[in-house]
Amino acid sequence: MSLEVLILESVGSCVDTSGVTYPLNIDGTPDTDAGVHVDDCSPEWFDSMSDEDHAEFDRWWVNLHALNN
Repeated sequence: MSLEVLILESVGSCVDTSGVTYPLNIDGTPDTDAGVHVDDCSPEWFDSMSDEDHAEFDRWWVNLHALNN
């Protein structure tokens, strides 16, 4: 299984093109058994994200929505 994901190291997670976030395993791979849609992530998760990761996530999210519309 191959996922296209954006790695968000500051929160130990990644997000895929469907908007599902996954915690990262020790080896840096997504834990696909523990996905949570970004809409269901807590405000604390977003607050814990570094400024760099947040900016990258914002660009990623906007580009995904632009491609899908």
